[in-house]
Amino acid sequence: MTTTIKNTHSYNHSHTHSSISDDISQTHFPCEQCGADLIYSPDKQQLICDYCGFENAIPVSFQEIKEYDFKTALQELERLKHEGNNATISIIQCPSCAAEFTLENEFSADCPFCGTPVVTSTEHIRFIQPKSLLPFRITDEQAIDAFDQWVGGLWFAPSKLKKISRRDEKLTGVYLPYWTYDSDTKSRYKGQRGTVYYERQIYYTVVDGRRVRQVRSVPKIRWRPVSGQVSQFFDDILIGASKTLPRNIIDHLEPWDLENLVPYSEAYLSGFHSELYQVTVDQGYMQAKNIMDRHIDKAIREDIGGDQQRVSQVSTKHYNTTFKHLLLPVWSAAFKYRHKTYRYVINGRNGKIHGERPYSFIKILLAILITLSILGTGFYFLEKSGALEQSHIRY
Repeated sequence: MTTTIKNTHSYNHSHTHSSISDDISQTHFPCEQCGADLIYSPDKQQLICDYCGFENAIPVSFQEIKEYDFKTALQELERLKHEGNNATISIIQCPSCAAEFTLENEFSADCPFCGTPVVTSTEHIRFIQPKSLLPFRITDEQAIDAFDQWVGGLWFAPSKLKKISRRDEKLTGVYLPYWTYDSDTKSRYKGQRGTVYYERQIYYTVVDGRRVRQVRSVPKIRWRPVSGQVSQFFDDILIGASKTLPRNIIDHLEPWDLENLVPYSEAYLSGFHSELYQVTVDQGYMQAKNIMDRHIDKAIREDIGGDQQRVSQVSTKHYNTTFKHLLLPVWSAAFKYRHKTYRYVINGRNGKIHGERPYSFIKILLAILITLSILGTGFYFLEKSGALEQSHIRY
């Protein structure tokens, strides 16, 4: 059961600045044996040194994954907007080589000069920080295998795709930002219930050169007004908060095993990229409401019953609306085919893959022609056998 927290201090909104390069803290994880940087290993589920093999377990946290009050967050966001506190990140200094570089819409990445994995302190970057995440469980080797299997199983793909397609970009492990929303809803509605009934209709037609009287049943609908109320509880409506990848790609990576969320720890981000949210909590809520509205409409139609339904008016009230900000792991890359680049992403938990792909229009055309040929042949034999004529009722 989720817990609602009404505490503005949970958002860590202190120390916000218009330019905060001096206030940003960077974190990296040096190996205790050789001093090289430890990075998170998806298969070991701990920090690993690529140089000496030292393994450092990430402490297990039993901290509760909390929900936060949505209205309170909106009030704080509005207050900060009026005060002009809009924290942005400008310059990061690498803790290893002291080089300075910028991060755009990210708070973990590798130093472009020495490759040191750097994780910035999130409270200086966005008003709402991630409080939980799902760690990577699929390795880059497993992600490559998933890509090869995906390409091999694509329907209507060009025959040369398997040989020509290549991964032109290195697989990038990135934690994408997401929102989840919970809400109790009560919806009052007005509409109509439609009941189908049939009327017998006599008509005449010509069969084998003879005029024949036949009877057919014509469907009619009897409508009557209805009204009522439905109540639904929505749990963890998931909304992507990144604009880097199209929604029609990342939405196909569901489902996510959100029951296995762990409290946020910078250790899981070491060696991976991590994006800041670009869809704000209120923008995400509007998307979540659209999803809720579709489920509410389905519940109303089920409540109306009958054979058909008309919904003319719906009034929905939301209660105890809460949210979480979390990070989910994705492997992202691209392949090139005939001078065009196709992006794809892989669920970092279960290896599910979705992306852009080329089609062979010749194969599609041939499939359509074969289907039409089969349907035409079947209709011809039915007509020759007289099966179509036997469906008529003669008087």
